[in-house]
Amino acid sequence: MIDKKCKTCGTTLSTFYNTSYLGCPDCYKYFRSEIIGAIGKIQGGARHHGKRPKLSFEDRELLNDYKAYVAEKDRAGTEGRFSDMAKLNKIIADLGEELKRRGLL
Repeated sequence: MIDKKCKTCGTTLSTFYNTSYLGCPDCYKYFRSEIIGAIGKIQGGARHHGKRPKLSFEDRELLNDYKAYVAEKDRAGTEGRFSDMAKLNKIIADLGEELKRRGLL
């Protein structure tokens, strides 16, 4: 039984036992009865429950905006647009304070 191979990718059951890795999504279906207990031990459970994003949508948007303004300020400096840099510095400082308050910077 250890020489059993996935019909899709050719990964063997012995490969899984040696590496704890499967070769493709079909391996999970093909080796299910043999690996279900091992997956539970490796992952802390055999059922996938999904994950929540670490950042909220709003936090991610704020971080993206902050990075975009910093990049724009750098471009403005390279191009000699110093009045734009001053405006962008103010925006960046305000966003930076909000990000620090949220623990993101």
